[in-house]
Amino acid sequence: MKIILSLLFAIFFFHFAQAQISVSPISVDNLKDAPFKFKGSRAMMADRVDDANSKNIFLFSKVSQGSNPDTLFFQKFSKTNEQWKLVQEKTIIAPGAISIWQNRKAFFDADQDKQVEALFVYSLHDASMQKQLAVNLLLFFKNDSYTISETKDKITIYSPNFQQLPTSVKAYATEYWNGLDKWK
Repeated sequence: MKIILSLLFAIFFFHFAQAQISVSPISVDNLKDAPFKFKGSRAMMADRVDDANSKNIFLFSKVSQGSNPDTLFFQKFSKTNEQWKLVQEKTIIAPGAISIWQNRKAFFDADQDKQVEALFVYSLHDASMQKQLAVNLLLFFKNDSYTISETKDKITIYSPNFQQLPTSVKAYATEYWNGLDKWK
């Protein structure tokens, strides 16, 4: 039994060492002194994610509370030559409200290229936040973004470029999506 446990621990450690992804949530209050400017008037969520090849900050911010349409900004900053630079950006605009599911995110290396892939979940609501209208998975892979969405009618929609993803990345995102409790 000890040999089996030792073997399982060694496999887990080897897999973890290969992935080499380190994640540290960042308090949005600490972004006031950040060495870069972000869009939006208020930061909503930030994570420092380092992989074997780079240091990254994934940041979500929004326009002023109560704005209609609501606007969510995603920005990815990477550290190059000791300076943080914007390397990826996505803006999501919706009538009503956009809600980030802060505990529904994943950082992984499904294609084993030692660069982090990231996915985040957010939902769209009416302006009063009484009705959820859609839930969305936003995937970032190699400086491009991909989405999976489900409407209130339970219709699943993939972004046109989703099929171009490598099989391992597509499988990881799809498995995450299928296991997600989408409707609150």
